Amino acid sequence: MMEQKKLIQLNDLFEKVVSDSASLIERRELNILYQEYIDDGREIGLPMKAPSQYQHATAS
Repeated sequence: MMEQKKLIQLNDLFEKVVSDSASLIERRELNILYQEYIDDGREIGLPMKAPSQYQHATAS
């Protein structure tokens, strides 16, 4: 799980970007933190939904 400190920073940077007051460096930092947040969610290990082996019938 992502550290609380990083989550707070992520939120603060997001707010700055939304208000259009973030510098280029802050925008880059937000991208890095956001990617870490996404990757962290993938590491949780939630089972992936298996693709269906059945295909839907279509009208001809």
